[in-house]
Amino acid sequence: MDKTRTETNSENTQEVLCEICKAQDAVSRCDGCGMPLCKRCRNMEIFGSKSFEISIKHFCPSCVRNPEVNLSMGSSKVLRLEDITLMVNKDHPRTNKFKIKLKIS
Repeated sequence: MDKTRTETNSENTQEVLCEICKAQDAVSRCDGCGMPLCKRCRNMEIFGSKSFEISIKHFCPSCVRNPEVNLSMGSSKVLRLEDITLMVNKDHPRTNKFKIKLKIS
């Protein structure tokens, strides 16, 4: 089976597997390279525009660290979702960590 296996379900839509884990169905594509990603393997970044619109971008592990693709990596003043979660959790015991969840519809 090739690594971008697709399956057709009963509604005749194609399901693409995540390129990273190759086990879960992809729910989004990397905004840098277009790689299909599942919920566990994607990295989400919050972006703002000059018109004060906020958007969520998804990146694969490679693109999320590339400042040419993920512009927030090139700026030291930008707080990433991961940074905010670490700041909130710094005084919490390991078992009771605070989690940030975004509901995207």
